[in-house]
Amino acid sequence: MGHERIGFIPKTKQWRAIVSQLQGYNEEDAAVAKVASDTLDALRGLYNSLPYDKSIIASVRFLTILCRYSNDTEKLKVIGIENGSELSMYSLLRGVNQYLSSESDSLETGKLAKDSLMRAIITYQQVHETNQLSFDSVDSECIWNGIDSGAAFCEMARSFVAEFTERNLNYYLERIAASEIRDYSTLISFNHTLKQQSAAIATHSQEISKLMQSFAAGWYNKHSSEAVPNDKKIIDFLSVTFKKIKEEFRREGAEQ
Repeated sequence: MGHERIGFIPKTKQWRAIVSQLQGYNEEDAAVAKVASDTLDALRGLYNSLPYDKSIIASVRFLTILCRYSNDTEKLKVIGIENGSELSMYSLLRGVNQYLSSESDSLETGKLAKDSLMRAIITYQQVHETNQLSFDSVDSECIWNGIDSGAAFCEMARSFVAEFTERNLNYYLERIAASEIRDYSTLISFNHTLKQQSAAIATHSQEISKLMQSFAAGWYNKHSSEAVPNDKKIIDFLSVTFKKIKEEFRREGAEQ
């Protein structure tokens, strides 16, 4: 995995443009560049340690166990799926809540990881639904019957990374803006408009998460064919993933 080329992604909207559109700033305002670059710096620093964070490792392990043993109810007990329970959005969300509750090096990261993994599961079901379904309908359960594949793992893992990145971008934007913006009314305006920019930030995070698509399915197929990958292999996978994202953040920061 060490020889994977670090690629760049096509932009739907430059990071500077997203921050510049926040109310109370203009393109030339030095505070715009400061908020934007400091946010990317904060995430680059955070992503140095994420491959080793217990909650992030547990999130990927959850997905590998889910995909590897989707038809083995006994094996699924380890991720909080009760023996005999049918796979459904409800049972999976309950499993995530139970499995990640004790896996955390940081309360903030652990909460974001749990929320992001839940959102990835919800997104997977919504994408694969053909009509409005209840949590426990037979058709809903059928969505989870055919997930023993690299494609399913890749889809959910990418969604998890996108959700996690989006939440961190919003978190650091709010925190850094609070330290940079001295005028209270401007800060209130900033935070209000930040919520309006949520769609652009979500799209940006989705684009960034594409960086893992070239290797996620292959990694799963290689390392999950006989057993669930151990933590070292999961850390290797996460190291490549976050290295790619950090490189993208570095490039965006250089363009400020």
